[in-house]
Amino acid sequence: MLNVVQDSALFEVAGQTQQEPESQHSGAKPRRTAGGTSGNRWTRGPAVQSDAAAVLWVQFVRSLTQRLTSQWRNDSAVCLSALEVLGGLAKVQVQVDEVERRRAVSSVCTYIVFQCSRPPQLHSRDLHSIIVAAFYCLNVWLTQHPALLDHQVTDRQVADRQVTYHQVRCGACVCFQECLLEVLEIVELGISGSKSRQEQEVKRKEEKDLNPASLRVKEAAEATLSCIMQVSEAFPFVGGSLSEDALIGCSALSDSSLKKFRYFVVESSVILAMLEQGSGPEQAPYPSLTVLIRGPSGRHIWTLELHLQPRGGRAQTQQSPISEQSRGTQEDAGIRSPVKHQLFPENMDRVPPVRADRSIPALQETATEQVQQQLECLRAALRRQQQIEARPIVSGRSVVMTTCRPPPLATRFQTARLFLSHLGLLTPDSVKDPGISGVPAHLVSLDSSLPGFSESLRRLDKLPPRNCDSAFIFYLRAGQRTAAEVLRNVESRCSVQSHFLDLLSSLGWPVQVGQQQGGGAHSSRSEFRAVLGDSGGDVFDGRTFVLMFSDALTDITFIVPSPSHKAFDWSKTSEEAEPLNESPSDLQNHPDSAPNSTTCPVVDIKLGSPVLGSGCQLMIVWVERFEDIESFPLKELMSEHRTQTRTQTESSPSDVQLVFIHPLKTGLYSVCLHGNGSSKFSLAVPLVSGSVVSMRSLGFLLREMVINGCHRRRLDSDSAPPPHIRRKHAISDIIHRYRCRRSEPAFYSALFQDL
Repeated sequence: MLNVVQDSALFEVAGQTQQEPESQHSGAKPRRTAGGTSGNRWTRGPAVQSDAAAVLWVQFVRSLTQRLTSQWRNDSAVCLSALEVLGGLAKVQVQVDEVERRRAVSSVCTYIVFQCSRPPQLHSRDLHSIIVAAFYCLNVWLTQHPALLDHQVTDRQVADRQVTYHQVRCGACVCFQECLLEVLEIVELGISGSKSRQEQEVKRKEEKDLNPASLRVKEAAEATLSCIMQVSEAFPFVGGSLSEDALIGCSALSDSSLKKFRYFVVESSVILAMLEQGSGPEQAPYPSLTVLIRGPSGRHIWTLELHLQPRGGRAQTQQSPISEQSRGTQEDAGIRSPVKHQLFPENMDRVPPVRADRSIPALQETATEQVQQQLECLRAALRRQQQIEARPIVSGRSVVMTTCRPPPLATRFQTARLFLSHLGLLTPDSVKDPGISGVPAHLVSLDSSLPGFSESLRRLDKLPPRNCDSAFIFYLRAGQRTAAEVLRNVESRCSVQSHFLDLLSSLGWPVQVGQQQGGGAHSSRSEFRAVLGDSGGDVFDGRTFVLMFSDALTDITFIVPSPSHKAFDWSKTSEEAEPLNESPSDLQNHPDSAPNSTTCPVVDIKLGSPVLGSGCQLMIVWVERFEDIESFPLKELMSEHRTQTRTQTESSPSDVQLVFIHPLKTGLYSVCLHGNGSSKFSLAVPLVSGSVVSMRSLGFLLREMVINGCHRRRLDSDSAPPPHIRRKHAISDIIHRYRCRRSEPAFYSALFQDL
């Protein structure tokens, strides 16, 4: 399904589709999207409809979701494959009605509800793995189509025939619900174990007992919540992420540079690094605050400015509230305006007084001698002021009346305190320790002067916010039997077929090792050729460049090993390297020191090393002759590299998934899979043995197989926590080590102190 739809979509984009004869006329009607009244149009003969891919997409998604929630829901292996194909279809670029996408999301939510509501005796590790996979499929849909969360179909759209009656009858009536509400209810179900909104009553969340199906299901639901709040529609990350040293212009993060920041922790999960900046000619025109946010979903930066006016009514940045023309002496300062000041309206004098008006005596009649003296002093002051205003010259000297000048502009602000106050985090309840052992307050300050604080932040920044997967690519010429021959093939362009280089360019974009990258910023084909040069792919062996692909959920690194690849010492861990200047010998996956998300996330460069503790690898092998598949020197390749590494767990050849790509004379490519078939969670799709694909779809399908294969190994492993859980544990460790344990008065006093 995925192969056919993706290939059809790319075929149409390339402009190779044969259109219907009447569509060439100028009066042809515009093409409709599939899934509506024109969703079942088919054309006989050699002509192909321009929306054939969309029609196939709709039919396949409907078929998958219908069977997923009915006859397949009891077969975990089939459901896992269906969820992978469904997630792959979400990445295919086709023009379909929004109703169809929302229907697919609702079907996945329905599937999660059914699996979570099974009797307790049926809950097993395999069942929870399927629920985790369903949440991941939901994440793919939400990140690929973020508009689903803010789109709502109304009755007027039905009246305007934007949503047809046929769509409602076929099950698309779910579009009349709020998609965001439905997804959040599924997240609530995964985290707490039940929904607050039931059929008969609504139960408040603070009244519920947290009883999730399992810890893995709870973590998967938290990842979905993170996708909704922070990841969806926020990828690619333009310009990458910054750190403290980049914000203040330092070359390296040190304890002295951290003194310019205030560090706080909100809800024991998010670290806020605040850099306060005043206003002035050399600084920002307004008081500003730069906040570096470190959370389970990654590292983000926000810059805020304090304004006392709304955006539309702001004056020019450098202009004072008082104009320059009014700063000088006023010529009419001594002229009195003929205004009669009254305490009561004029018509009050026309009303004749009555006896009740005289019941209250005048002030002069009731004032004591002391009050009379005070009144006389006040009258004298008023007379003197009247004389000054009436006569510009008093006692032989000129009295100059000038405009009141504003005080000088303030240049020092406590913007961090104002920011926390505006968020409602400085209340006594927020900063007060609840008294429960090990539970800090809602707002906690960190002591950055303690030794090791900068190193702890550096280790946290190295933990990637997304899954980091990797695969190796080899080229096997006809008749070759040794590892040395295989590795030498990629040294020269003349030793490989041109289609092999086309495959490399379709897998990802060149990324220099250690270079800071913005997520998803891929290069063009011309840049790929410039980096490739005359090599056959060995330039991407991890010494200088690698092939990289990133989306909102995954980073994939493709390595093309070469003879010089094994000359490096791969036993050195990444803990010994600088975060932004990794060398190839530093690019080793370590449970507590993963590569920085802002750099090239190269993991598992060495052959035979475990992927996130799962003890498995994936290799892509291009074979010129199909008979040479059985003679591929896998053991020799692994043994050569294992002798130069010191790994705690060694991978055997049976743990390695081999994907052989063989070019056919027809211009298509045959796929053959070997190894890693001992578990039902290891048979990843969409590629299977015997698949025949085109070059335009081969790169996409290989990436999907790498993603699905690595995800299955994480499902089958007990030592592969999700990225946001690893970051959450690192944040908890920082709070435990560097938390400021001070009283409430001391906490408030520290806020008013200048750094």
